[in-house]
Amino acid sequence: MNTSDHALEPGQACLQKGKSPFARPRAYHAPATRKANGRPLRVVIVGDSPVLLRVLSTLLEAQNNTQLIGSATDGYGAVRRVLELRPDLVLMDLHLPGINGLEASREIKSQPQAPAVIMVTADDTPGCRAAALAAGTDGFVDKQHLFAQLPPAIRKLFPEEGEKPESLSQESPA
Repeated sequence: MNTSDHALEPGQACLQKGKSPFARPRAYHAPATRKANGRPLRVVIVGDSPVLLRVLSTLLEAQNNTQLIGSATDGYGAVRRVLELRPDLVLMDLHLPGINGLEASREIKSQPQAPAVIMVTADDTPGCRAAALAAGTDGFVDKQHLFAQLPPAIRKLFPEEGEKPESLSQESPA
């Protein structure tokens, strides 16, 4: 099989090193916990599929104390929306037009007071999980298990008042 840019095996796209127009060192900023004043968790969703955006929006509506404040359909738009809206959390698809979700996450996480980023993808391979972790994401959710995995992933990063934040494991299940 020819491994050109358009014919990659699953997981290979995560491991390819692309040139990003955003060439700055990445700084890690831990996500904030939910404020004691009960302020809703402000969320931006990113995906090029209208179906995924609708599903993520529906999932967020079902969560207590979350507010969808914006969306983007490509990697460049994701970076712009995050800089403009300053969300607490970004739900980022991996495969996006422009720059992919890994590059967009790197740029977002390099900003001061960066939001938490959870990678949402159907490409649940050890290589993609490692690439997402290297890009600075705070979590990884498989689209096949979105309804089961996303709410606990959000709660781990943004516990309710009185709970301690946990780090979200990005290791593959054994």
